[in-house]
Amino acid sequence: MSMRFILGCFAALHINACVKAPVYKGEHYALLKSSHAIVNVNGEQVEPVYILDLKAGENTLVVLYRTYRDNYYCEFVWTSSPGTAYEITDQEKRYPLTLYRWVRKNSLWAIRMDPVDPVKCSK
Repeated sequence: MSMRFILGCFAALHINACVKAPVYKGEHYALLKSSHAIVNVNGEQVEPVYILDLKAGENTLVVLYRTYRDNYYCEFVWTSSPGTAYEITDQEKRYPLTLYRWVRKNSLWAIRMDPVDPVKCSK
């Protein structure tokens, strides 16, 4: 193999591994990504979505968490800030899902901060 080919493969892998900066709908919006389906936004039923642009301010979400035995509906209430990214994921904590503020540190690293537990999770 030529050295150019190896360097090209390395460069492609390096570029694909980068953490992409979140893209916001507008200056008064926050971005929410979830690893589980969001089924209710501020009291309104929605088709299951995994990425959402939310107006900044108090928000209420219901997220569907499916297991082999049961389906849980976890409700989150929090105040979102404009220009901020949030993520809902399962982290094996007290509740099945946790909401985090997502902070991009650099092009290769992001961290989850300020965990928020759901108000309730029901079957």
